[in-house]
Amino acid sequence: MPPPPAPSPPKPVARVDTGPVPKPSEAPQIAPPKSEPIVKDLDAITADGTLRVLFTFNSTGYFIYRGETMGYEYELLNAFARDSRLKLKPVVVRDSNELFEKLNRGEGDVVAAQLAATADQQEVAQTAGLYETAPVVVQRGADAPAAGSTPTVKEALAREKKETTPSNITIRARLIAKPSELAGQRVHLPRVSPYRGRLVELNAGLADDIEVVEVDESSDKLIQRLSEGEIGFTVAAENLAQMRAGEYTNLIVKPAIGPPQPIVWALRRNAPQLLAALNRWIEAKRKASLLAVLYRKYFLDRRGFDKRATSPYLTTETGTLSAFDDAFREYAKIPGWDWRLVAAQAYQESRFDPNAHSWAGATGLMQIMPRTARSLKVNPRDPRASVEGACRYLWQMDSAWKSIANEDERIKFILASYNVGTGHVQDAVRLAEKFGDDPKSWDDVAYWLVRKSKRNVYNDPVVKHGYARGTEPVAYVDQILGRFENYRQFVEEAPATGVGGLEARPPHLLARFTITAASTITPTPAAAANITCCCCFDVVTRPRSFSGCGARPWRKSSSRPSKTSTRSASISVIQCDSLPSPN
Repeated sequence: MPPPPAPSPPKPVARVDTGPVPKPSEAPQIAPPKSEPIVKDLDAITADGTLRVLFTFNSTGYFIYRGETMGYEYELLNAFARDSRLKLKPVVVRDSNELFEKLNRGEGDVVAAQLAATADQQEVAQTAGLYETAPVVVQRGADAPAAGSTPTVKEALAREKKETTPSNITIRARLIAKPSELAGQRVHLPRVSPYRGRLVELNAGLADDIEVVEVDESSDKLIQRLSEGEIGFTVAAENLAQMRAGEYTNLIVKPAIGPPQPIVWALRRNAPQLLAALNRWIEAKRKASLLAVLYRKYFLDRRGFDKRATSPYLTTETGTLSAFDDAFREYAKIPGWDWRLVAAQAYQESRFDPNAHSWAGATGLMQIMPRTARSLKVNPRDPRASVEGACRYLWQMDSAWKSIANEDERIKFILASYNVGTGHVQDAVRLAEKFGDDPKSWDDVAYWLVRKSKRNVYNDPVVKHGYARGTEPVAYVDQILGRFENYRQFVEEAPATGVGGLEARPPHLLARFTITAASTITPTPAAAANITCCCCFDVVTRPRSFSGCGARPWRKSSSRPSKTSTRSASISVIQCDSLPSPN
């Protein structure tokens, strides 16, 4: 990097924030946890089967990109959980000042938030270091707009600035070449920045105080604001700052204000078993080069970082999972599901690739089998049609599993049926019932589904569909629901009137009808021109009655008429009784 230009005469620093600014010695420390740590060590975590990790959003540690959960710390902890036969449950903490309090209360077992090790830490235990990075001053080297953003990103940033920034003042601060030149300057830090203490030490030897503004924003966000001219200085980890400088080319990442510090995870101080297990695992993986491989992936691969940073599918920044989010939002209303759950299933099926094709013949975004596509009358190669057909099929299977009253449990049965076929899941239900397990509990049914690969099990008299490689549908359900939980934390559910009710159905699935008798449905005069069966999509025109496929009204309607009712339903759709086989 060329040397910085000669310092220009100091200019008055325009201040956007109002009110007194604390000096480092007066700025509040991270709030110590109010609660004493609960007693929960590795033995209890193992018995529970779940490792809960407290994450904060950032561009290298924990984020979602093109539907996949990623991040240096996420991948490491996911590998640790897998090696320990545990399920990883990410818990996003939006107010980073609450990390240690939530840890002590048992809402998480590990804090993974790019924490720098401190020698005087008394509140929590710290693991061995994952890597080391130095604290550096990040400053703006030019008044030109930041480079590296796409037109869409620039438009979004302009809108954000217009709607959220109280003034359009641009901060112009003289460049500094050594840490002592921060005297009299305002430095913005994340509220839980590990580098605040270093600024305090630096400030002690200066004639003029460093003014510190601590905000509940990530270093990523502060670097973006700095590049756009909203703030003058921040202090960040050198490896992160260097990566961001590849996106925002007007940044200068120097000088360092201290030596490299280890980045660690935090645990409750009364969890020695977990601490020892994590430290052993970290050292083993360090020797096996896993830490170095992941460090290269997230901190040295600038091309990959820039690609993620400028992508509309970096969900942490854009709130967008894929190019098909609108279709998920629209058609998830058919089965009454959260659209993010349908998106999680789509990722599991095709990784959001509408051209995906499996060895078994499944095609498209939702991997619909040819026979099912024909019965649904959809073109699975068309992404919207694929999502629509899959959601209609999910709705049909909802009826097949109506005996499972608990909706969360029923969704698991439906997902497994989508993957392996309803018949195999029904076999597992019968096995569970025969051998004294709960046939309405997914955990019990999953056990028997896994066992259906054993000869003595698939030859049992209650089994009607033979051998099944049951580990696949069970893992399929776990992976989709785990991904769904991640999506829920990154993406808000767009409000939709009547989600889960008839009024939320797509317009072409809505019609007025009167049920007269024996599943014969006659359109009322209020119907525009026809009724469409959402299963076979046969069109029934007025005034002819419709009973050709044994249609029935959608059973989830809060005011659903029965098949023998003579009253008119205000809005509804009709559905075939004959459900196509998933395979």
